[in-house]
Formats: sequence, C-alpha cells, structure tokens
Amino acid sequence: MRYHSARVVLGACLVAATAGAQAPSISSSAFAVGDSLFERVSLADARDAVTSRHREASTLPQGDVDYTLYGQFRLNHGEFMDRRERFQPQLDLRARLMPNQRINGEPGSFDMLGYDFDLEVPTLVSTEGYLTFGAYYLGRRYVTTSDFGTAGNTTGIGDDNLVGTGIKLGFGVFLDTAGNVLFEVESSPGAWSDLENTVHHEDFDFPSHAMFTVRTVDNFFFKIGARYNQVYEEAPWLPYLGFSWEIVDGFRIDVLAPESLELSWWPSSGTGILFGAQITGAEYHVHTPVTNQRDDLQVQEVVAYLGLLTRMSDHTSFLARAGLVVAGDYDLTSGAIGFNRAEGALDQGFWAELSFGVNF
Repeated sequence: MRYHSARVVLGACLVAATAGAQAPSISSSAFAVGDSLFERVSLADARDAVTSRHREASTLPQGDVDYTLYGQFRLNHGEFMDRRERFQPQLDLRARLMPNQRINGEPGSFDMLGYDFDLEVPTLVSTEGYLTFGAYYLGRRYVTTSDFGTAGNTTGIGDDNLVGTGIKLGFGVFLDTAGNVLFEVESSPGAWSDLENTVHHEDFDFPSHAMFTVRTVDNFFFKIGARYNQVYEEAPWLPYLGFSWEIVDGFRIDVLAPESLELSWWPSSGTGILFGAQITGAEYHVHTPVTNQRDDLQVQEVVAYLGLLTRMSDHTSFLARAGLVVAGDYDLTSGAIGFNRAEGALDQGFWAELSFGVNF
C-alpha cells in the first residue's frame, strides 16, 4: 500500500509540474523587480522601475509592450509579489534530522528522519489573479530504542513511518485597483497516516488557510486570516496574524503567528542569512496490522534555527538550517487497545534541515 501511494503521489506531482512549466509563473524572489531574479535594488529604485514600466507602456509602440498575462501581471503587481515574503522555491526537496530525542518523563528515545517533497506552482488566469496547483509528500521515519513507550506497557512503540501526502489547490486575487490588497485561499487535502493497511476516511484531513495581505507602505505588508491544521492538538482552527517588513535595505522580518517568526539579512539578492523559530506538527491515524486496531497520535516540535539560503541560479536554490528543539509536545500510541500512551513535552535536542529548491 505504501509503494502504491507513493506512485500515485509521484504521478500527481509530474502532472502538476508539467502544467506549471507550460503556464506563466510568478517570481517569488524577495528583492527582484521585473524579470531579473538577481537584480539588487533599493526601495527607491523599485518605485522608479515600476513608474518607468507604466511610462513605457503608455509611450512605446504597441509592438514593444508586453501584453501577455505575465507581462501585465508583473507590470501591475510584480513588486508586491516580490516583496510580500522572502524567497520560496516552487519545488522543495527537504531532509530533516532530529536525533536522540526524548519525551520528558518517558523511558527510551528515538531518532526522527524527515523527507519531504513540496510542489506549488501558480498559474495566471487574469492580470489580477492566479490559481495554485501542487502536491506534497511529508514523511517521518521514527527509529526507537527497545524501551521507548514501555512505561505502563509490556511492549513499547516500535519503529514507524508516518506520512502526510496529498494535493494543493488554491487561488489569489487582488481586490483593489491600486494593487495593495491580495486575498489568497489554499487547501491541501490528503491522507495523514502510517499507511499500513487500507486507507479509511479517518486517515484524511484538509489543512487549509485564507489570508489577506495588505501593503500599507512600500516595505510593510500586514497579514490577517484564518487557518485549519493539526499543529495544535486542542486548537485546529486559529486566526493568522502577522507582517512582513523590510526594515532597511537588505534586512527583513517575517512573522506569521501562531506558527513562524524569521529575521533575515540579505548581503545580496541571492544570499540570505536566516534566524528564526517555527512550530510544526500534525495528527496521524495509525493501525496495528495484526489486530487492525486504530488510533490517533499527535506530534509537535518548536525549533529555533540559524540558516543560510543561496540562489545558485535562476532556477535552483539551496537552504541549510540547524538549531535546537526548544519545546514541543508528543502524544504517541502503538494503536493497540489499552495501550498506555507515551505523552508529554519534548526534551531539548538538536535539529537540522537541508533543502534543495527548483523554480520553473
């Protein structure tokens, strides 16, 4: 079942990637204005570039103006899209490591290896809006010691694989003529499970969010919205509140409560030094193959990190982050009836991530 699901996800990814390659995509570079992803510009230069584009559109002969959807979208909203958040690749391949981790008060320990595939490609449908398509495969491989989960149990919690996999569907639209208010909605329906037996309806979930991004001044973007996911076990529905602010040229802060905070310094448009914190987690439906019992488990990690992001070319990027698990909460079970759950706060420990990104 596991390998069949992987083939299905891979097929969906290839379809989405093909669609993205054939449609105009939106640059997500933090500082680029216009077509160059590596052009380092100041705020004044960015305003001058946009003003110059408008002037050219009204004075140049018709044949010299880019009237394509992409050209008109970039003309009206390119600076907004480039500055509203730091660079994010369209395709992200990630590997994460959390070694020798313990649950406070529980015997034993575990190593966690994460392996992620994340694809999100925007496709323009008008000069004021776009659709987003994508797919994801978020894997967690847990390798446990023999005594992990044995408190109150005759047997512990053995090695396991947890998977979140599905598709991404969404849209974004500018709501005002000045192009200062962007409304986005995205849903990521999929299966969150160990995929040991036949997938049932309990395995499926639909993490989603809706967000307004409002530019109040050239370098400040206010964000408000709502989200549904299982990062917080007792609060799947929470508001989003945050901002992105380029405080001075090359130094920015991106906050999206209740899940992330990051400071970044960009000595060039292709290189960023990152310092931040993030909260990740999910709920998974697990099975016991012998007795076919079912139950839910919850994982959550709070990490603080230092990182380096570099654009190696127009189409490729690399991100390395390392830091500490500073908090978190686990609620684990083997799925067996009467199992005394292993639950509690995570001890502090090492955390690292490597990521390779691709832009089409």
